[in-house]
Amino acid sequence: MMKGLGGIDSQPGSSFSRTSSKMHQRPPSQTIRLGRVQPQAPSYRTIFCNDRESNFPVRFKGNSISTTKYNVLTFLPKGLFEQFRRVANLYFLSISILSTTPISPVSPITNVLPLSLVLLASLIKEAWEDWKRFQNDMAINNKMVDVLQDQRWVSVPWKALQVGDIVKVKQDEFFPADLLFMASTNADGVCYIETANLDGETNLKIRKALEKTWDYLTPPKASEFKGEIQCEQPNNSLYTFTGNLILDNQTLPLSPNQVLLRGCSLRNTEYIVTVVIFTGHETKVMMNSMNVPSKRSTLERKLDKLILTLFVTLFVMCFVGATGSALFVDKKYYYLHLDSIEEGSSQFNPNNRFLVLILTMFTLITLYSSVIPISLYVSIEMIKFIQSAQFINKDLHMYHSETNTPALARTSNLNEELGQVEYIFSDKTGTLTRNLMEFFKCSIGGEVYGHGVTEIERGIAERNGMKIEEKRSPNAVQEKGFNFDDTRIMRGAWRNESNPDICKGFFRCLAICHTVLPEGEESPEKIKYQAASPDESALVIAAKNFGFFFYRRTPTAIYVRESHVEKIGHTQDVSYEILNVLEFNSTRKRQSVVCRYPDGRLVLYCKGADTVIFERLADGNNEIRNLTREHLEQFGSAGLRTLCLAYKELHPDAYESWNEKFIQAKSSLRDREKKLDEVAELIENGLTLIGCTAIEDKLQEGVPACIRTLQKAGIKIWVLTGDKIETAINIAYACNLINNEMKKFIISSETDAIREVEEKGDQVEIARFIKDEVKKELKKCTEEAQSYFNTGSAPKLALVIDGKCLMYALDPSLRVMLLDLGLNCHAVVCCRVSPLQKAQVTSMVKKGAHKITLSIGDGANDVSMIQAAHVGVGISGLEGMQAVMASDFAIAQFRYLEDLLLVHGRWSYLRVCKVVLYFFYKNLTFALTQFWFTFQTGFSGQRFYDDWFQSLYNVIFTAVPVVIVGLFDKDVSASLSKKYPELYKEGIKNAFFKWRVVAVYAFFSIYQSLIFFYFVGTTNLTAKNSDGKIFGLWDVSTMAFTCVVITVNLRLLLICNSITRWHYISVGGSILAWFIFVFIYSLICHLFGRQNVYFVIFVLMSTFYFYFILLLVPVAALFCDFVYQGVQRWFFPYDFQIVQEMHKNELNDTGRAKLLEVENQLTEDQARSYAVSRLPPAISKHTGFAFDSPGYESFFASQIGVYAPPKAWDVARRASMKSRLKIVLQK
Repeated sequence: MMKGLGGIDSQPGSSFSRTSSKMHQRPPSQTIRLGRVQPQAPSYRTIFCNDRESNFPVRFKGNSISTTKYNVLTFLPKGLFEQFRRVANLYFLSISILSTTPISPVSPITNVLPLSLVLLASLIKEAWEDWKRFQNDMAINNKMVDVLQDQRWVSVPWKALQVGDIVKVKQDEFFPADLLFMASTNADGVCYIETANLDGETNLKIRKALEKTWDYLTPPKASEFKGEIQCEQPNNSLYTFTGNLILDNQTLPLSPNQVLLRGCSLRNTEYIVTVVIFTGHETKVMMNSMNVPSKRSTLERKLDKLILTLFVTLFVMCFVGATGSALFVDKKYYYLHLDSIEEGSSQFNPNNRFLVLILTMFTLITLYSSVIPISLYVSIEMIKFIQSAQFINKDLHMYHSETNTPALARTSNLNEELGQVEYIFSDKTGTLTRNLMEFFKCSIGGEVYGHGVTEIERGIAERNGMKIEEKRSPNAVQEKGFNFDDTRIMRGAWRNESNPDICKGFFRCLAICHTVLPEGEESPEKIKYQAASPDESALVIAAKNFGFFFYRRTPTAIYVRESHVEKIGHTQDVSYEILNVLEFNSTRKRQSVVCRYPDGRLVLYCKGADTVIFERLADGNNEIRNLTREHLEQFGSAGLRTLCLAYKELHPDAYESWNEKFIQAKSSLRDREKKLDEVAELIENGLTLIGCTAIEDKLQEGVPACIRTLQKAGIKIWVLTGDKIETAINIAYACNLINNEMKKFIISSETDAIREVEEKGDQVEIARFIKDEVKKELKKCTEEAQSYFNTGSAPKLALVIDGKCLMYALDPSLRVMLLDLGLNCHAVVCCRVSPLQKAQVTSMVKKGAHKITLSIGDGANDVSMIQAAHVGVGISGLEGMQAVMASDFAIAQFRYLEDLLLVHGRWSYLRVCKVVLYFFYKNLTFALTQFWFTFQTGFSGQRFYDDWFQSLYNVIFTAVPVVIVGLFDKDVSASLSKKYPELYKEGIKNAFFKWRVVAVYAFFSIYQSLIFFYFVGTTNLTAKNSDGKIFGLWDVSTMAFTCVVITVNLRLLLICNSITRWHYISVGGSILAWFIFVFIYSLICHLFGRQNVYFVIFVLMSTFYFYFILLLVPVAALFCDFVYQGVQRWFFPYDFQIVQEMHKNELNDTGRAKLLEVENQLTEDQARSYAVSRLPPAISKHTGFAFDSPGYESFFASQIGVYAPPKAWDVARRASMKSRLKIVLQK
């Protein structure tokens, strides 16, 4: 008897009545949340096929989908809510509201305009993105599909589909909803589907309809179908499905084999007939469309602290001003009428100083509001987006031509995080290796076959000072997936071995025990195999080359062409009936097939990991078992991937009894997977070992060099793999992660003491003993590591730990010891780890050590690890796209990490740091000039600048140049970034965003604001305009504002590492924009009722004094900066500055190539003229050196190989750096 869901017992052969089904079912739509749904096992749904009236009361979800964030009604409120979740925007909203009150000294336009422009830009961006999503949704919803109506196929849009409809899907069409497969034009009710849109896998998968529904193919026959489906509620589990089809009073179990998911497509099949079971947002693919967990970069979190510091600064400035105002107001200033209601204001009433303090606080908050940079977040978002879309995604150095795969930045939030990574957690298979499996060696009946030498073995020999010469037989077969050489068992020679029957069983197991689909012509040369993994394909290809050619599969049988059975040259086509398939999963770690031979014999073939196969072997035959175990260790040491093969003869009666339990478990609606695993355990025992296979997975190109470079950059790499400890260690050696000079700590559960305890079988005692052993080993290794460090000449350390020990080491009581030991090691290798353990190790370092982490992997088992790290990188390899879909960045090869981190990551970090600090500097400088003015006005809150000046300062006059710096500034070229990976350490140490650096920028803000105010203000006491009048307030403030705009823009050029034409255009354009604006505004301001700056700029420009100030003040303001940068570069240079000096005369490769192309057709004089024409601004140049000449001619002429007389500053510079360069080169 089978226990149904919801406490209802259902037996095969019985069904619920339609009335009772309607009473017990629950509407599914009540609990659906897109992207937040978990499998809902306790409930079920009942679907009446081809009967819309019966399904109507349930009100299933429609098939229309919407992925938009907004609609017409919610866009404005929801969009504004999203914007005001940011503290800075909320702050400016408060300031804008405050500026409308009588206590505000500035017009509301001063704060409302910048806020409006920022919000408008953000909302336009949101609207554009949502509009693109809406268009995509409409295109999908209006696709056409054939639905059965009135005994004929009628084309309707996807959005019109309903649960229970019968649908016809043609070849190459996509499935419009989650469908139950009923009938196919192919024989035996099978169809082929491609799931690339779901998981990225392009290999075809086979689906088989229930035999009872094969006939419902034509409209008249399909219209007779009135089945009833009882199945699970909608959930986001792509690879599971539990349900029953009740047809003609018979209950038929449904499995994922009969379910076709939305987004997949039909291949190699004319058409199929299906029933809709899940629609719209209840389909599995839509429930998996949740976003990758939101990640914020470390620098962004530190930016929040900087903004908080600015808030504190603002409060202090306001409090000082308000206190000054409270102290200043006094009755002795009777002529100011401070206590007169008619002419004065209660804000300055000397009789209530506390009220004066409070009101002045609010006044000054609106006046100094520009301290907080309103456009900072928008500018950074724009910079990061362009960095991702234009620089990372289009970098040819990270483009893989073989697979036509460019790099992909799936998020732009974490660009600068790439420049601070200290720990990398990497998968092995498909990440460090190619995931291109080749059958290399095998062990059959205790005998090793195969003479090849792996890359790992060559590496081991080289480390030991030996040289291996590989000898291949002249007739050795080599094809994709097969690189085996041993004449003893090739071309039928296995018949002459001492164990031919075991060899035959070994080859048959390879040819039968799999889920591979053959494609193309049924000949060994032209056939292609579609396999779920490269391992499966390699094993079937190996069987083909051994003479057991698998060429056809039906839902019930496998056809194998067996060669050399009786005599050389003879072939025989044999059909093996497949009765049951016990599929592989990460828990079982094995796969089994029950087949019936043509003579009626029943045989179970099983292949899987050595740990699970050896546990299930029958007693006896210890010799083959021990020999195979030795061979497994040999293969593991050579870096090969191993699988064990076994079989079991089944008695018909025992099989029938077991098969009944298997069918019952398959029909269960509750815990079906668990019950199937339990039933499998009943038959997968008492196995006879046949042998084992060894498959080579070669390292990806450039992995050793990339790891060496990353280690030089100060990055520590941890490899987390499911391989055996020997394989993992040898792979680590091969890719330069570990070398002979390192001290290795190995913590393994494969010790005699642990084996002895495990043989007793007491699970509680085993757990206690292993935990104690792990604790003892961790303590011993930690003490040994500490002793090395105390000696002062410690070797580099490496830790190797296996999954079983890691499980106990991750216990809260031992986690700190493991973390301390791991952080002191140069490299860590974790073997036999599960996907959960990968994520736990990543989280341990991320949260426990507070280090910035990066995880990289290529398979579904790496998803949790990728999402646990600060930065997740997916490899778009051969295991589908699930890792890529969960990642923040996607690349095609591990070696591209070098460019991603050392070039783009480092540049992004430098640029974003510079942008943030520059925003901090320019806003604080501007606000402080107003602050100093407060001391001259009795702390009354009188504004120094015109409202429009203050409004447009951030959004126009200083906005563009900082974006240009964020996009194009680079300290050294990409090639030098990789040549000197040590430069990356500055990012790990966060050298460019320390509080010390912030303090330097704050100092220059204070210094320059004092220069602006007091130079302009005090010198104007004696200055007069052309009419002989002294300058007024608005003359002085306009002059001061002009100096501020010019100086902060010029200072940007001073702090740049490289200058392009875009820098000149943006800086010159910003300054020009100010003058154009002030000219126009001075003429028309009276139209807005503002007479204060009317004709001011024309009066100023008619005086010599204006031009004198315009030259003097920026020079005086920037002089301190100039001296500081010179002293810093000469005596306390950053690493990148030393590299700049070392390579200042070198031209980048692209420039040199272009020059050579032109020079081939030019005379010497013409070449020199051409070279001079290539001088700045066409070529970017390094600046920032204190004594660089404004002309740059000799400096840049020498860069491109053109002789020009050296200047004195060049000689001085080289002499000053000579001794320092010697030290660097020695290092």
